Amino acid sequence: MQPRRIRRQEAVEVYRNAYGSLYDDAVVSPGGKPGRYLRWAWSTPGVVVVPRWADTVALVPAFRYPIGELSWEFPRGGREPGESAEEAAVRELNEETGLTAATTKRLGALYAETGLIESPIEVVEAFVEGPEFGKRSPDVMESVEEPVWFSSSELLTAFADQRVRCAITIAAAALAWPRES
Repeated sequence: MQPRRIRRQEAVEVYRNAYGSLYDDAVVSPGGKPGRYLRWAWSTPGVVVVPRWADTVALVPAFRYPIGELSWEFPRGGREPGESAEEAAVRELNEETGLTAATTKRLGALYAETGLIESPIEVVEAFVEGPEFGKRSPDVMESVEEPVWFSSSELLTAFADQRVRCAITIAAAALAWPRES
């Protein structure tokens, strides 16, 4: 099946900051009708970390300003220039939880919001040295609490009763879910 493509006529940047650029592109629909399409491009690729210890994964309760409430999530953030996905995962894990990764494994990439954000987010599994919460001094704009460890069944329950509603976390969990041999 051939996709019906929306074609960009002109990339119109309307806002830029250190994190990325917002575009209000001039486009043409598959039927030839002109229109506009919003698009966000991150300055650097993103990374989401699935912290593992034994048969559990850790979620971090973080206050998220856009939704005005606490959100249970895997640690995540942007990569520094020249930083690999694995290096960014180790850094973000430590910055947001104080945990130290013993080993990492890149699981793949996902898109947080395919109708708006063009940049992928790399999913990295990080096997930690232990479940202890390390000493950390989060950035002043971070609003995170101690991580909480979930078994597979507890995580499924948290998804089902909507305690976890972060789409990035849910998608990353799907990539990290143990596969039957």
